[in-house]
Amino acid sequence: MSRLANKQQVMAYCLASSLPLLVVAQLFNYPLLFAGSFFPGSSLAVLGHVMHAEFLAAASGILVVLPLLFPARARSVRLLRFAVFMVFGYCGAWVAYALDGSAGMIYYSLLVFLTFGGGMLFVFDWLSHVTRAFLTLLRWSVAIFVYVSLQLHLDLDVDIAQWRNTSAVIPFGALFFHVLLACELLVYPLLTWYLENNVRQEQQQEKLQAVAARLG
Repeated sequence: MSRLANKQQVMAYCLASSLPLLVVAQLFNYPLLFAGSFFPGSSLAVLGHVMHAEFLAAASGILVVLPLLFPARARSVRLLRFAVFMVFGYCGAWVAYALDGSAGMIYYSLLVFLTFGGGMLFVFDWLSHVTRAFLTLLRWSVAIFVYVSLQLHLDLDVDIAQWRNTSAVIPFGALFFHVLLACELLVYPLLTWYLENNVRQEQQQEKLQAVAARLG
């Protein structure tokens, strides 16, 4: 990358990544707060589709996020990396379509972009490779860990098809997306700034060493 992020840019990136999760979390929060009523345009079936798609996104996430792990400075390489990301996402979307129809395909595509921050990492392309790779793997690991932990905590069947159309999907989804939202707001901003600052210090040290070597 040609430059590293400053504090304002890091906060802009983290806020942009958290806002979509906030919206999804409120879809599940709404029926909990308003006695079973659903947000306009939403329903129990829609929330079930969302959580089923999130399960598929978590299961296939490592394939989709692989392109984000490779450094790329040239514009052509970055475009190629984005194309590979889209191809993996497209394949996953068709798996979601086979399992859950067109609704599953749409929600899968959105959640891969939102949950793992992959889309935001392409939009905010000035983050260093170290930061990009670490955040990508961390988001994917946290999403899987939280998903499985909540299934165990709420005593839900491993097969999401058994409970996706029941009321159990509402507290599950609310907890899941609020935990991810908390990570985006409380953990990732500090971590992102720490990683970017470390890369900046390493680059400055390398420059000083290069200058000292030329003078010596």
